[in-house]
Amino acid sequence: MPREQRVPAPVRPAARAFSPWARRAAEQALRAGPVYLLALSSRSQISRDGDDSDGAGNDLHRALVAIAPGYPKRVTMTGSRLGRRGPHTVLAFSTNGATHCTVSGLDVSCRPRLFREVRALRLPPGRGWRLVETELVIPRTGCFRIVARGPGLRAVIPLAVPGPDWRATHS
Repeated sequence: MPREQRVPAPVRPAARAFSPWARRAAEQALRAGPVYLLALSSRSQISRDGDDSDGAGNDLHRALVAIAPGYPKRVTMTGSRLGRRGPHTVLAFSTNGATHCTVSGLDVSCRPRLFREVRALRLPPGRGWRLVETELVIPRTGCFRIVARGPGLRAVIPLAVPGPDWRATHS
C-alpha cells in the first residue's frame, strides 16, 4: 500500500484546521495525480476510532479532498470495495460537508448531524486549490478504491478500512 505524502504548503493550513488534534498527521494525504485525500490514514489504512454511523450500518469518516490548481476541470469521485460488487461494497460521500469537531486539551468532540449522501461526488471546475470537506460513507471493512475522473483524468487512490468484516457483524 502506498505511503501518505505531505500535502503542498498552500493546503497545510486547511488540513490543520480540518483535523487540529492530529497536527502532523493532518498534513499527510494519499495522492493520485492532482487529487489528495486527507483521511488521517497511515499506509492507506484509516482508523475508525470514534467514527459515527449513519444509522444504516455505515461508518462515517471525515475526509478532506484537495484538487491541485494544475487540474482546473470538473472531477467526479466514486469509491467501491475491491472484488465483486454486491451489497455493502460501494462508498458514498456527503455533499454537505463534514462533522464539525472541536478540541479541548486532549478531548476531541464532534457533533453528529445528518448528511446528504451520494455515490458520486461531483466537484465543479475551478482555479486554485479546490478543498472539499466530506464524510466518507463506508459500508464495511476491507480494501477500497476511490477513483477521481474528469476530462483526461483517471486517478485511483487505494484505501484500507481495517476491522471485522461486515458479514461477520451483520449476519
